[in-house]
Amino acid sequence: MKTVSFCTLGCRVNQYETRALAELFVNNGYRAVPFGEKCDVCVVNTCAVTEESQRKSAQMIRRALKNCPDVRVCGCYSQLCGKFEGVKRITDCFDKGALQDFCTHAKTDRGYELLNIGHTHPDKLIGVSKTRAYLKIQDGCSGKCTYCIIPKLRGKSRSRPAEEIIAEAKRLVGLGYKEIILTGIETAAYNFMPLYELIKKVAEIDGLKRLRLGSLDPNVLTDAFIKTVSETPKLMPHFHLSIQSGSTDVLKRMKRPYTAETAKERISALKKARPNIMLSADIICAFPGETEEEYNETLKFIKDIGFLHIHAFPYSKRPDTEAAVMAGQIPEEEKRRRMAHFLSVCDNIKNSILFSKLGAKTSVLVEKLAEGCAVGHSDDFCEATVKTNRPVAPGDIIECRITDAKDGKLICTDI
Repeated sequence: MKTVSFCTLGCRVNQYETRALAELFVNNGYRAVPFGEKCDVCVVNTCAVTEESQRKSAQMIRRALKNCPDVRVCGCYSQLCGKFEGVKRITDCFDKGALQDFCTHAKTDRGYELLNIGHTHPDKLIGVSKTRAYLKIQDGCSGKCTYCIIPKLRGKSRSRPAEEIIAEAKRLVGLGYKEIILTGIETAAYNFMPLYELIKKVAEIDGLKRLRLGSLDPNVLTDAFIKTVSETPKLMPHFHLSIQSGSTDVLKRMKRPYTAETAKERISALKKARPNIMLSADIICAFPGETEEEYNETLKFIKDIGFLHIHAFPYSKRPDTEAAVMAGQIPEEEKRRRMAHFLSVCDNIKNSILFSKLGAKTSVLVEKLAEGCAVGHSDDFCEATVKTNRPVAPGDIIECRITDAKDGKLICTDI
């Protein structure tokens, strides 16, 4: 039996697409093995959203070439670069399915591939979660953000029909998944129907216990969306927002389609409708021209909102983007200073939130067992360790009480 391994970098959409490829290979006679082991075929699904992700992608390709005679590369970095020495096959972001040899492969008239998941039990796949599954509802982006190269690599936004998504979600629930995350390159751009209507339809699936969403533009937080959030118990009380900055002037230079003030107003409305909601966000530090005053506006923004987690990263020049040639590029030393301070502030906010939850009840989806404890995430997506004396297994949902917080994680006791 031939063997295949996979390495995935970058976003949740890449994770989804790697799983789709893994299912194709496994269902056609390959045995999946961990990345880094010797194998017959190795697929590296790359990322180019930042210079650092591009560097890591190149590093993983070199590592794959040491262990495999047939390395195949796809994703945003391959779309950007086009060729890699020693790699047998390269595809772009639009034709990842062409990396395999054994299936008739075609694109739909909607412009994306016939790649989907839920046909293969996760036990046959390496590195795939057995407790929560990503489900791609949308690809590409039609945004004009000055810092971002992804629209040039992934193409314009395009959505999947609801019936395809519902069928895939049912397959995943049939495989034992209790939690599904609807995701996309720009999840909020889903347009076969209003996103909140799709949420309602997926939430109706029997056997599904938890539903989450990928990263969201704050503009998706309309009154109708917020009403759905408040009326859909299966939709977990956690959202990740693509904020990028808490300064309206910086957002204007980024060409983001909202202001800091409107984002804060929409978030306040969301919190009013569902008071237990927990939020996380993306923030770019040291965007070109960012003054100390604008930096402090972002700090105040995240403090006022109280984000559980901030995915912060320093601005990274991307080729052929407006921001790459803007005046006021921040020196690397200053970027590092701001990042260190920013992350320290974020850690303090997170710790304050976690300790405020002591004594409260929560439910945790078990992802693994370690040192006699169950480890997973709470309903509001806090990392959690649960002390329990009864038998539990990955996929179980445990009701528990929060007793402590340590190293950014909740410590809970089974009740």
